[in-house]
Amino acid sequence: MKKYLCLLLAGMFILTGCSHEEDKTAPALKLTKTRVQVGLNSQIDYTSFIEKAVDEVDGDLISAVQYNEIDTSKLGQSQIKYTVKDESGNESIQTLTVDVVKYFKNGIYSPLNVTPDTVENPEDVTVLVNKVHAIPEGWVPDDLQPVIDNKNQKLRKEANEAYTKFYNAAKEKGIDIYSISGYRTNATQKLYWNNQVKVYGEEYASQYSAYPGRSEHQLGLAIDISYTTQGDRLSEKVATSPLGKFIVSDAYKYGFILRYQKDKVAITNYGYEPWHMRYVGVELATKLHESGLTLEEYYKQ
Repeated sequence: MKKYLCLLLAGMFILTGCSHEEDKTAPALKLTKTRVQVGLNSQIDYTSFIEKAVDEVDGDLISAVQYNEIDTSKLGQSQIKYTVKDESGNESIQTLTVDVVKYFKNGIYSPLNVTPDTVENPEDVTVLVNKVHAIPEGWVPDDLQPVIDNKNQKLRKEANEAYTKFYNAAKEKGIDIYSISGYRTNATQKLYWNNQVKVYGEEYASQYSAYPGRSEHQLGLAIDISYTTQGDRLSEKVATSPLGKFIVSDAYKYGFILRYQKDKVAITNYGYEPWHMRYVGVELATKLHESGLTLEEYYKQ
């Protein structure tokens, strides 16, 4: 009898051991973004950036997420480290980069005091460049060509070939079209920025001009166009002109997008520019046209 009892207890031990395997899997912690901008002296809802914190064994752990607070009284960049542990001690960590910026009344923030990430693929026609994504220092496109109607303005080869088709299509419809500004060197973009600040102020410059190194014009993929060469060539009047309407309806067919849309100012963080076209290739341009998304939304930046 004693022998059988020992065997029974041993079997129970084995079964019990199998039902309590050690938990070695960390919780799944995900943030809504990897980088955000907040206003100077603003209050931050830290938990609003947590998309999920779930553990296979312990379930929802959002309430258990720990994080450090940052000082929003100073302009510049900070990091918030989010940490969560399950009951077995497995830990997950995610970091959110926060830019404390100066917002203006128009909802646009100044690029000053913002340390941008440097893009690794400036040669890619779909690359995202904006106030927080900069072109590598010293990078210059090596395939620039003069555009069809203005030898003083240039675009990269692929973009230029597409623009030539767009230009000819507009002319065939009897639409007036003039190339105003294509590729810019870093030095030229610096002159643009400094002049805008000097003449109109930092708020205006932040709305309609890119900080040097963060301009799509420096990619050789952006071009400003107008229906006239006289007076205020680059204004919202472009939107109501035949050219402006043609940009909206047909530019995507040639690989271009209207980069700074009127209803997406809070997302692009630039003012409405119905004259600014950006080449991204027909495939992506078509996706953005059909969805209405900006490049920021497409890349979830």
